[in-house]
Amino acid sequence: MKKVVFKYVAYTMITGMIAFGFSLFLGASEVLGYTAIFVALSFVFFGIKYFRDTENDGKISFTKAFTVGICIALFTALGIAIVDGLYVTVINPDFYQEYGEAAVVAAKETGDTVKITDAETQLKEFSAMSLTQLGLFSGGFMFALVSVIGLIVTIISGLILQKK
Repeated sequence: MKKVVFKYVAYTMITGMIAFGFSLFLGASEVLGYTAIFVALSFVFFGIKYFRDTENDGKISFTKAFTVGICIALFTALGIAIVDGLYVTVINPDFYQEYGEAAVVAAKETGDTVKITDAETQLKEFSAMSLTQLGLFSGGFMFALVSVIGLIVTIISGLILQKK
């Protein structure tokens, strides 16, 4: 099992880091970011299927499928979190300042004073944080997000692929 997990962890980390990093360079589009996450997490399904078909004689319990899948998913989350943390600290250290300013402008366009106040407060909070804090915050958030999505993909894949 370790061999399969390591093989698919390598695939998913490389794919996730490149695809997510590419989406960040293109302007941090949410659609591209989520697409990159789902493309990387597709290796969860393929890793479980490969393990079932080649290493486990065509049979796999949900528990074993879940174990293989969650290992792959967590390493995907780690790879994407590293890229995201590096992006906001090294590649584009002004990301959160620019993001906060754009949020304030968007809130002002709505005319909603509550949204404007919230956006300005968020901008002040981002401005008060160090780059290290922003990197940890951003990377931690991405790790949690991708882990939850990976958990869902793992459960669905395990249910689809289980064979006794």
